[in-house]
Amino acid sequence: MLGVCPEAWSFVYEYYPNGTLQDYLFRKGSLLPLTWSIRARWISEIARALCFLHSSRPETIIHGGLTLETVLLDTGLGCKLCEFGFSRLVKEESLSLPSFHLSTEPKGSFSYTDPELQRTGVLTPKSDVYSFGLIILQILTGRTPVGLAGEVRRAVSCGKLSSILDSSAGEWNCTAATRLAELGLQCCQLNSRDRPELTPSLVRELKQLYVSEEPPVPSFFLCPIFQVTVPFVIYRTRFSGNINAMAQMKYIHSIGYNINAVS
Repeated sequence: MLGVCPEAWSFVYEYYPNGTLQDYLFRKGSLLPLTWSIRARWISEIARALCFLHSSRPETIIHGGLTLETVLLDTGLGCKLCEFGFSRLVKEESLSLPSFHLSTEPKGSFSYTDPELQRTGVLTPKSDVYSFGLIILQILTGRTPVGLAGEVRRAVSCGKLSSILDSSAGEWNCTAATRLAELGLQCCQLNSRDRPELTPSLVRELKQLYVSEEPPVPSFFLCPIFQVTVPFVIYRTRFSGNINAMAQMKYIHSIGYNINAVS
């Protein structure tokens, strides 16, 4: 978030050309294929963001309105959580007090709301975990959240998980899909005590699911302007506007190009 506009009662975010996760996951048309590794990366990045919020001290930050529509996608299809104006700061000792209740209705779609929260009115980090579980299952299946946990649970129990996975993702990694489905179902448990905590070790595990499948970054990259091979690190620093752009300028000079032609 960049700031706020009090006159319009609005939050100001960076521009995200790919919209929300809801838009991208269910939009039809000429888009990049959403392979299983891209989907696994989304899950890992959302988990990392929630882990950061929930580990905040002395006050835990609970999003309280996590849905596919509150996850934005940047130009590299990286996930960014939004709508923190409705998140809540909760002191750690308050989480265990029976007197801690919501003063307002939770934001977000009813389908993503923790059933235990609906019943007791008690907001905890596990409320976000429940919503996260549904998001995992949606990313895996490309389906709406209503009744989804039950569908996936039946498919897993019958050994037919592959039948419910989104076929548009291409060939799935069976090990990764099974682990993600299990995690999604654990997060969707009706009793919050049965849901996992989003710990740094879990975040690292989720990252490893897709990192091992990504091709290594090449040491050299083809410059799109001059069609010459340049070192990848220098290419990135020049065209991403990095503060090390001076190093790129010196490099271009060294190979005989005019700085004004590329500045």
